[in-house]
Parts: sequence; structure tokens; C-alpha cells
Amino acid sequence: MRSSTFLSLILVCGLGFGLFKVKYEVQSLEEDLAKINRQTAVDQDAIHVLKAEWSYLTQPVRIGEMAQRHLALQPVTSAQMGSFDQLPLKADRPAETDGDVKIEAVLKAMQAAAKPAQIRATNVAAIKPGGDR
Repeated sequence: MRSSTFLSLILVCGLGFGLFKVKYEVQSLEEDLAKINRQTAVDQDAIHVLKAEWSYLTQPVRIGEMAQRHLALQPVTSAQMGSFDQLPLKADRPAETDGDVKIEAVLKAMQAAAKPAQIRATNVAAIKPGGDR
């Protein structure tokens, strides 16, 4: 009887200590949660204020007035307009062969990717960039 009483006393003390520890951990976590909730509310208020400022700053009328005040922009005239005929064609420029990949080589590479592995292995040397083809 004496050993069972002693064992139950130790068990009760251990459970009491565990309960005490868990209680203070829960209180600490609740305080952390309260801090996070307060910070979330503050951040949401700040976001609300920033959205209001952004909507004011991006008003088209306000931006137009500032553009007239600070930029020397004039309306586009018909003399400034051009046509597609005036644009230079790629054929008018000298060919740049350094670093350009030929379309023919790309097409052959795509065709080789669709073929079986045997045929693909024979065409790999011919498709490498910077090769003779």
C-alpha cells in the first residue's frame, strides 16, 4: 500500500507539473496570436490607405494635368505619320552570319526530332550551329 501511494503521489505531481507547463505555453501562444492579429489589422489599415493614395495618384485627369505642366508634348501631326512602305526590309540590310541560326538548320532539327533515334544520330553533326550547313 505504501509503494502504491508513493507512486500515485509522484504521478499526480508529474501530471500537475505537466498541466502547469502546458497552461503557460498556451498562454504564451495566445499572446503571440493576439500580437499577430493586431499586426494584421494594422497592415490591413495601411493597405487601405495605400490603395486610396494609389487611386488618387492614378486619376487620369490628374495625370493629364501633370503631363501638360511638366512635359513638352504636342499632338501628333499628319506629317509625322508614315506608312509601311517606308519601313526598311530585312533584305535591305546586310546579312549578319555571326551568331545567326539558319532557318533551314532549325527545320531539319525539328524533322530529325520526329524521326527514330537511328536516323537522328546520323543528322546531328549536320545540324550543329556554326557548321557548314
